Amino acid sequence: MSWKEDSDCCSWDGVTCDSATGHVIGLDLSCSWLHGNIPSNSSLFFLPRLRKLNLASNDFNYSKISSGFTDQFSSLTLLNLSWSNFAGSIPPSLSNNITQLAYLDLSYNSFTGQIPSSFSNLQQLRHLDLRGNNFVGEIPASLGNNITQLTYLDLSVNSFSGQIPSPFANLHQLRHLDLRSNKFVGKIPASLGNNITQLAYLDLSSNSFTGQIPSSFSNLQQLHHLDLEFNSFVGKIPDMFTNLTQLSFLDLAYNELIGSIPSSIFELLNLTSVSLSFNNFSGSVELYDFAKLKNLKVLALSNISLSVSTKLTVNSSFPNLSELDLSACNISKFPDVLRTQHQLEWLDLSKNQIRGRIPSWMWDIGVHTLYYLDLSRNFLTSIDHLPWKNLEYLTLDSNLLQGSLPDLPPHMVELLISNNNLTGEIPSSFYLGMNNFQGTIPQTYAKGCNLTYLRLSGNHLEGPLPPSLINCVKLQFLDVGNNNLSGPIPECLGNSTLEILDMRMNKFSGSLPQTFAKSCVLVSLNLNGNRLEGPLPPSLVNCRHLEVIDVGNNQINETFPHWLDVLPELQVLTLRSNRFRGPIGDTKTRVPFPKLRIIDLSYNRFTGVLPIWYLNGFKAMMHGDNNSIEVNYMRSSNYSYYESISLTVKGNDIQMERILTIFATIDLSSNRFQGEISKVLGKLKSLKSLNMSHNNLTGGIPSSLRNLTALESLDLSSNKLAGRGPQFNTFGIDSYSGNSGLCGFPLSKSCSIDEASEPTTPTGFIEGDDASSWFDWKPAMLGYASGVVIGLSIGFMAFVTGRPQWFVRMIERKQSRKLTRVIRRGRAGRRSLLVHL
Repeated sequence: MSWKEDSDCCSWDGVTCDSATGHVIGLDLSCSWLHGNIPSNSSLFFLPRLRKLNLASNDFNYSKISSGFTDQFSSLTLLNLSWSNFAGSIPPSLSNNITQLAYLDLSYNSFTGQIPSSFSNLQQLRHLDLRGNNFVGEIPASLGNNITQLTYLDLSVNSFSGQIPSPFANLHQLRHLDLRSNKFVGKIPASLGNNITQLAYLDLSSNSFTGQIPSSFSNLQQLHHLDLEFNSFVGKIPDMFTNLTQLSFLDLAYNELIGSIPSSIFELLNLTSVSLSFNNFSGSVELYDFAKLKNLKVLALSNISLSVSTKLTVNSSFPNLSELDLSACNISKFPDVLRTQHQLEWLDLSKNQIRGRIPSWMWDIGVHTLYYLDLSRNFLTSIDHLPWKNLEYLTLDSNLLQGSLPDLPPHMVELLISNNNLTGEIPSSFYLGMNNFQGTIPQTYAKGCNLTYLRLSGNHLEGPLPPSLINCVKLQFLDVGNNNLSGPIPECLGNSTLEILDMRMNKFSGSLPQTFAKSCVLVSLNLNGNRLEGPLPPSLVNCRHLEVIDVGNNQINETFPHWLDVLPELQVLTLRSNRFRGPIGDTKTRVPFPKLRIIDLSYNRFTGVLPIWYLNGFKAMMHGDNNSIEVNYMRSSNYSYYESISLTVKGNDIQMERILTIFATIDLSSNRFQGEISKVLGKLKSLKSLNMSHNNLTGGIPSSLRNLTALESLDLSSNKLAGRGPQFNTFGIDSYSGNSGLCGFPLSKSCSIDEASEPTTPTGFIEGDDASSWFDWKPAMLGYASGVVIGLSIGFMAFVTGRPQWFVRMIERKQSRKLTRVIRRGRAGRRSLLVHL
């Protein structure tokens, strides 16, 4: 409002002028709601004497940095473009011309590419912030060689790779160094501690650094923040902390450290936060060794492979904590130290051996402050009282709780209490799955109901689903699977705020809701295993965020719902075991099902030729990442909910309780498809499983199927295929049985030509055993040969039904990064995995 033409611009907000010349030398337009790009002829560039320019926190619509910045601002000493939606690469001329820059902040934009080597010209630079972009490549050595005046360097949350350059040792003035959340590798150079002794803040977390923690860190006597979590550091913690008297924050979690905890840590009296969780220490530690740290607020010792003794010593006191994390610490009772913790906000005692009732003195800790409490996976038998006024997250699953639940706190957001033996009335909210609740779901939900999360799966509930759920205007998650619920699905659910709707394995009947609103936000729809009839509603296309549609094992009688192919995020489509009929035909959609990775049309009445147009459009199966090093599962980002699916593998119907994000499969079995197998299938290079058995397919096996080098399971049995079938001669005979016209190895029927002339076959396949022995104690054997994908998936299916619990724990632990690294190392790693199995 102060920018008026009839007034002196030097009085305008955000404008600074030279008192002697009147020239504009500073312009601060941060948080000014600016929008659009900045053309090179902008009046902004008529200010050649500008020294400081701040355009932070605006919206420049992913435009590139204008050439005007580099051509007109040779006097600039400060440039701040953070949080402003700039994009593209950094023009080299930026650092060629603005050589007087002392402060440069480009953080939290969408910049790409590498740091230009011309940054070496910025020899006056003291502050450089590039965090939160998409930069790649190695850090140029010139950044350490020439910009020796740097005191602040933040390259975090990018995709930088390689090692820390040795010229970093020249940054003697550096006080703040943040390299977290990148792809750096290798050992930390000792020079980092020997030469950059002014460091006060050092964050190297969430990378792939290896080797030992340098003992030279003992020289960093000004250090107050040290974060090395989520790396691969090995060896013992060096006893270097005697000199680090200023240290207030220490995080060494999620590494592979061994040995004992150095006693020098207990002498760092300024420490406010200590996290050593998820390492491989040995021996034991006394909790009261930390009692000397009077300023301590956060203590995390979960999963450190040693016993934590909580024995109270005479006349000992403990600092007032806000967070205490003692998961998997071999604790057998509630620690006495808790008796004095009246300001506690976060408490995790999960995965211990605590037995019996929760003691009454626990009701006094954090009565007004505690908002997170995890007591899961212990041996608790009852809970009589929940006195915490502001408790939002309570996890009690996998205990021995009996009886009914007490009244819940008023601000509860999530209650996880599955796998107990609770009975009595059902509270009308939260996560109460896998218990012994019986009867009906509460039928009345008042208008304005604040319920957001309802999970009642795995009980013995009967009766209908209450239509009054529509009154819960914030309901986003509804899971009532694996019960005996019946009746129709309330029509109102199609016009709700639901993101997750899981009603599988019940007795629901009738049709699906026919009207899904344009405001639909559904991500997952699972209705598998009911008695639903009628057509799928075309209004489902309004749910543009849908990733999973599973209506398998119902009685739906209609033709293929081709209109679903426009859903841009759909990854899983399961129509198996229904009464779908007729040919699939072509589609008018240019790229149908662009993200589909799993399609199961088995056990229906589809006819005609294979859907070549669709197969040719499955882009996600053509370009998937077969070499992914991450073991991730499809899951909801907001809730502890993993997607699952039923599959037929080697003739066995099995339930995959978690779906790997790199898993791709096509199942067209047990239909009435005819004609030849299309060579288009050879384009789907990410396929892990292909089942076209029990159809009327004719002709030969196309040679293009040789391109499916990621394939781990193949079933073409019980068709009318003919000719030589050597393309995959490392698959077992059961992959081809029931095709009287096929000949050649591995089939018993010989061809008329010499079998020695068989072409070579792709490596990386393993012969199948018979169906019963294959799905046994070696679920990862298949993955040994070709990517461990089905092996891990089937392995999960195996152990959720009672297979070896040590393997369950290995997968479920947050340290599954170890397994990822085994897989990453290729064949040698796969052999190592089999040794573990």
